[in-house]
Amino acid sequence: MINENDFKTAIDWSELRAFNGLWNCISPDLILSSEYTGNEIPFPKRKELFFYCVRRLLKEGRLKLAKNGHLLGGSIDDQIKLFYEAFPKTEEGMFDKQKLMDDYWFFDDSCPAEAVWVREDGSLEWT
Repeated sequence: MINENDFKTAIDWSELRAFNGLWNCISPDLILSSEYTGNEIPFPKRKELFFYCVRRLLKEGRLKLAKNGHLLGGSIDDQIKLFYEAFPKTEEGMFDKQKLMDDYWFFDDSCPAEAVWVREDGSLEWT
């Protein structure tokens, strides 16, 4: 997957930001242990790394998932499954052609979850 240092770097850069922040941190510039070089990590691998990070953050209690101001219920596995199944199948699915915006899907109604970060004091930072 990725080494501990790369995980920490990606989270340090994306913590307290919306999911597009984490998505953008999954790049060869920050994930140095990746076998990929150049401009980007291929979409399927990037998606795998994204969900590795989300699952780990949920299990560590550093992140919660929410939609429309309400925390998602169910197990972590159930929440990940819901999010994963709704996730675009291709890079093009992340893009909004009308707004000409990359990674728009994270802000679209079809995205089933947004990031809610758990601060060290236990308070929640809603994105």
